[in-house]
Amino acid sequence: MGWSYARFVIHGLIMGQIYGLCAFLSGSAWLSGCVMVLLAAVGVVASNIKWSLLGEPLLFSDVVVAQSFLRNPKFYLFSIPPLARVAVVAIVLIVPALFIYVSVEGLRPGTRIAGLCMVVAASLGLRLVPVSRWAPVPDIGRDIGRLGLIGSLYLYWRRWQAEPDGAPPPPVPSTTRPARDVVVVVQCESFADPCTLGLSETALPTMSGLRSAQAAASAWGALQVSGFGAYTMRTEYGVLFGRTEAQLGFRYFDPFLTAAREKEFALPYRLGAAGYRSVFVHPHDLGFYGRDRLMPAIGFERLIGDDAFAHAASTSMPYAQDCDVADAILRLVDAEGAEPLFIYAVTMENHGPWPNGKGEGVAHYLRHLQGSDQMLATLMKGFQERACKATLVFFGDHRPSIPGSVVPGGARHTPFVVVDFPLSGHKNALSAQDISPAGLHDLIEARALER
Repeated sequence: MGWSYARFVIHGLIMGQIYGLCAFLSGSAWLSGCVMVLLAAVGVVASNIKWSLLGEPLLFSDVVVAQSFLRNPKFYLFSIPPLARVAVVAIVLIVPALFIYVSVEGLRPGTRIAGLCMVVAASLGLRLVPVSRWAPVPDIGRDIGRLGLIGSLYLYWRRWQAEPDGAPPPPVPSTTRPARDVVVVVQCESFADPCTLGLSETALPTMSGLRSAQAAASAWGALQVSGFGAYTMRTEYGVLFGRTEAQLGFRYFDPFLTAAREKEFALPYRLGAAGYRSVFVHPHDLGFYGRDRLMPAIGFERLIGDDAFAHAASTSMPYAQDCDVADAILRLVDAEGAEPLFIYAVTMENHGPWPNGKGEGVAHYLRHLQGSDQMLATLMKGFQERACKATLVFFGDHRPSIPGSVVPGGARHTPFVVVDFPLSGHKNALSAQDISPAGLHDLIEARALER
């Protein structure tokens, strides 16, 4: 069966469902047709906007992002063109009003019965679609053309539902002991080496903190993240759980949706079995991505959120400064005393939105990037001053998406460094290496545990 057949079948069945449901609810054939066309058009426009910013079309997992939009609209509004914002508001206000008006204006039982029959027939047809054959592996770059937006949304959702859980990894042996006093992992928002971003129109910061860390690192190089400009949860999951994109299959688009079922893979769970206490630090709403529920489920004993950071949001500094997170981490290390400690911190200073003026977005980003670099320098200095065996892991979750300056389509890697304290006095890692988030997970566990 060719791509055109699969695309035609799924598109027809989904549109039939939408039309039938609207006809059943409203009793109006013309309104149902308008809503069907409008939804398809909105989906295409939204997908195109997303593609231009992030290099990916709309995905089934973006339904969760829609929920996040209601909680944190400023995260997303800046990426929507002003005209599109007006159109969305108009649709939200006008369409429900039309439905109510048309529904009470006349019962039209014939149209409603026909609509119900269409919904039933289309639903039965969709259940007969050979999902595994039409979408055998996740390849959205190919499938968006082969299956279309509607086809890829539906088939990927069905394949995600059927994706099996991974077999649990071998448990940490009972004889395993902590190898370090402190293990700190910092996932730095939109952190990238500016020299790799192609920003030829502006002077670049020296990034002295990053350079010093690389010089002292036992491992450093390029973290091969899958997302661009967003999808923090993919990198975060890879580092915390150590499962590759190939192992996740269709779950990799948003692995947090099923992560609570996979606690045996998670670093806090595994390090906890060896005697580490685990703390999660994030100076933002912990409900975002459901971290308030997920992190305790996978072994974090304590969560430190935005209420622990005295930050007054402003246009120039919307989120808590990264240096404040560094100070909080060092206070935690001092407070916990002799017990082995694992800290995982997710920063926020480099998060968009970026100003829209020419060059202003890049200038805004580079200014905050220097704050992240100073955070790394502060942590390096702090651990050098403390008499403890510590490992510091620092990495960027993805590159920034800055329209007109940093756009999808090229390299996606971000820097990572692994520094062991006390420093040995010479450069341990002679050359950079490429590593995946799952590979970084394995490296962290190997550093943390004495087998």
